[in-house]
Amino acid sequence: MQLLALIGAAFLVYWVLTHLGLVFGLIFAFAKFIVLGLGALLILGFIMQMISGKKGAESTGSSQKTADDPPADRTWFEVLGVSEFASPDEIKQAYRDLIRQYHPDKVGAMGEKIRELAMRETQIINAAFQEARASRGF
Repeated sequence: MQLLALIGAAFLVYWVLTHLGLVFGLIFAFAKFIVLGLGALLILGFIMQMISGKKGAESTGSSQKTADDPPADRTWFEVLGVSEFASPDEIKQAYRDLIRQYHPDKVGAMGEKIRELAMRETQIINAAFQEARASRGF
């Protein structure tokens, strides 16, 4: 009986090792295709980013100011429409309300100019919220 158990265990070990080799062989055989595909996607994404970056640079002209920067004449609490001493919960709620109003997905069907305006305003709101979080530490 013990001899049968040993033979069965040996056969099981042999079977697992031979089939694991097959599985790993298939994985390694297709690994180059997976790596090539991921590399192609990465290069395509990089090219698309460069193309969209050139379009953005052409449309903004020679202006050095980016849309990510909040306007110099408005502070974060003016942008968000809260008191300078507002609580973190009030700041978060004001941010959510403004994003709900100005998010570009909300005005996507209204035309490209309105969408661009919404994108700029959303970037200003996001920058103000990040400044508020940094200054308040939440």
